[in-house]
This record gives sequence, structure tokens and C-alpha cells, in this order.
Amino acid sequence: MKSRIIPRNDSLCALCRIREADKTGSHMVPNLLTAVTFSFDGKTKRDREIVELYHINNPEDNAIYYGSQVAPEKIAEDLGHEITDEELEKNTNLLCYDNIFCYQCENRFGVLETTYGEYYKGLKNDINPRIAYLFWLSVYWRMAIGYMGIFMDGEDEFALRDILNKNIHSYNEIINSKEKLGDYGYVIFRVKDGIIKGDSGILGTRTPHCPYVILVADYVVALFNNYKKLHSKVHIFNWEIYKEDINTPDKPFDYIEISIEEFYEFRDNIIDNGYNEGLGAEREKLARKIREYERSQGKPVNKYEVKKLMDMAHLVDSENVHLRVRKLYRFEAAYMKMIEAQKNGISYDFLKDRQLMLNQEDINNYIADLQNLRKHNYSIDGFPFAKEFLKDETITSFEEIINKYRPT
Repeated sequence: MKSRIIPRNDSLCALCRIREADKTGSHMVPNLLTAVTFSFDGKTKRDREIVELYHINNPEDNAIYYGSQVAPEKIAEDLGHEITDEELEKNTNLLCYDNIFCYQCENRFGVLETTYGEYYKGLKNDINPRIAYLFWLSVYWRMAIGYMGIFMDGEDEFALRDILNKNIHSYNEIINSKEKLGDYGYVIFRVKDGIIKGDSGILGTRTPHCPYVILVADYVVALFNNYKKLHSKVHIFNWEIYKEDINTPDKPFDYIEISIEEFYEFRDNIIDNGYNEGLGAEREKLARKIREYERSQGKPVNKYEVKKLMDMAHLVDSENVHLRVRKLYRFEAAYMKMIEAQKNGISYDFLKDRQLMLNQEDINNYIADLQNLRKHNYSIDGFPFAKEFLKDETITSFEEIINKYRPT
């Protein structure tokens, strides 16, 4: 099965920058977290993932990825037919990358993942704060170099690489080391009642400055630089956080429990941040090219020159009208469930569906987005609930589209 490949300026390992990047199938987000997030049947083993486009900030061309251990009947149920050879050929693993690291550095990450995994799965009640700190710095850095949800400021990305490369050794070497680990701090929120498939994803804020916020598995994590200079209180979206609740490598690891509703609020804020504050298509392309050049040189380039280039790309982005339909996939799921309920004579209210987490404000936003599409002369035929919400009989309903292509 193919993995993702990032165009790079050299073939050296992204971490050590000495050996060739000869490792294939590397996870940017550790498997212990992706398995929980994407497993089709809840079993947290490798290659059981089903990854939909809307669960990853930066998807590739294919709409969905099926792990090699996903049950064939589940794939057939999703696709409406058995998977074809052509579909298998296009089935790129969205979670794995080739030729980013060397084998030795990949194994170094394994030291962190094994120890953190024991804590995450409840096999141990606590974890050494230096291990936890390096683990989360490694997740952030790998997500950044894999363009997997976040785009970091160059100074932070290179600082994290330096910290990780100097300090990831054996377990005993890490916990006994007196080496300074930089001036970063991170706060962790964790869902207290667990998650079900569809709740989570691999998401991150796409603004290249702190705090960097990511959502993966049942975690929301915010990373701060210049920890010592932080005020006694900081804000993450609508959350106010006390500095004492921010983890560092020098104090016991802890997290803040949140409800599933609060988890979804974080998720929506992260998605909205990507849309409202992201770089834009052309700036993102240019930023990636610049960053790959920087990585090959081992240091950030002149920020003034970068800003001039990015401003030019922004002019191209600003000429394009940004149109979106918020939470479209959830309204599609709601419509399908509604049709199924009607067929079976069952009462169904999608506003009370735990798996969808939709509310009246979401409906209002959805209607506004449909109206905006119309304003820019886009057809909204076939959009779920468009006919019903806009009370317009000229719109082709979602159900009519489904029935048109449904096998007889």
C-alpha cells in the first residue's frame, strides 16, 4: 500500500540530518493515537483505520483511505460494492509517509511512543514529565514537517527539531538527563467520557504562531513558546487557562478533563481557524517551498524576504472568492439518518443525535452558507436540507439525487 510522499530538497533524514531518509511507512502522528481516532471497529491495532477527507486538515486526492485490515464487508458497505483493483491502487495511506526519517531516528521516536502508550492505555498511572514533554514536542514537529494540520513559525520548528535531536535517547538517558529542553509549555485537554468514531480527527490551527492547537484522538493540546514570559492567565479560543496548568518538563504531567460538547467546540474553533486564518492556497504552496528550502539549509531564511514573497502570493489568494459550507458532512449524515428513520417508521431528530453534535446555530450558519453559494451563482441542487431549509420547491433535494443513482 502506498504512503504519502512529500517533495523535498534533499534526501537526508529530517531529524538527524546525517543519514539517508530510508524509512518507509512513518507515522507523523503516532499509531497509538491514530488507531483510537480512526479504527473501524474500535480495536486499536495497526491498519484498521478508515480515514475520511474531512477528518484531516490537508487531505490528498483520494476521498477515503481503508487500512489493509479493515473488514472487506465494511468497505463494501461504504462503497456500495467490493473494492476494485483500481480503487486499491489509489488507496494511499493518508497517515504514513515515506523517506522522511532514517531507521535509527524512527526507532528513537519509538522510545517516547512506547512509554507514553503505556500511560495512555492506563497500564501506568503516571509518566515522567520529560518523556511526556518530548513526546508532545515530537508530535507537533512531525505534524508540521508532514504538513499535517499545522504550519509552524520557522524559528519554532527548527528549535523543536534541535531539542528532539539532542535529547531523544534511551529511556534512562532521557529521565536522568539534566539537559535544558527549551522554553516551551503545553496544556492538554482530554475528553472525560471517551470518544466514538467520527468525533475526532487530525486537526490543527494553521496560523504560524503560538499557541499552536491540535486535536487528535481524545486530546486537544495547545503549545506555547516563551513559557517563562507567559502571563498568569492565557487564552485558547474561549478558554482561560492558568499558567500553573501548563505542562513543562520540570513539573508533574497533568491534563484538564472536558466534556464531549467542549471537545466539539474546540474542534469547530480549529476548523474555523483554518478557514479564517489559514495561509490560503497560493501562500500555502509558496510557504511549503520556502520551508523545504529552509529545512535543507538547516535554518530559517530572512523573514523580510519571505514576507515580500508571501504578500505577492496573498494578492493571488485574495482574487479568489472563498466559499464554504460549514459542517456539510454532518448535515449529509443527518439527512441519510432521517431517510433511514422514515423508511423504518422511526422518529428521528438530528439535533438530539450524539454522533452529529449539531445545534440551531449550525443550522443558521448552514443556511447562510447555502445562500452565499446562490449569491455567487453556484447551484445548491442536491445539498442536504437545502430544499427544506430554504423552502424552495425548485431546488432538487438530496433524496432525489440519491434515488437517481440508487441501484434498482
